[in-house]
Amino acid sequence: MKSPASFDAAATSALLDFNGEAVVYCRGIANGDAQEYAMEYARALRSRAKGIESTAARFSAHLFEPDRNLIKGMLDRMYRKYFAA
Repeated sequence: MKSPASFDAAATSALLDFNGEAVVYCRGIANGDAQEYAMEYARALRSRAKGIESTAARFSAHLFEPDRNLIKGMLDRMYRKYFAA
């Protein structure tokens, strides 16, 4: 059985690792609208990991659904990597 302190340390470590990978991914997106959406979606996932409800990421009318799906898919995979159910 893990102590609460070790759980908190593991959760904090996973959150930092996810954040580091997500930020690098988001910064690598050239399209400004897509990058903004990716950052908002990553923030929503960080909030979920902390147990905080957040609103859905907003997107520009200039960001097409295939691009949104690609961003969501990539960030969701990163999330599962660090926060497996």
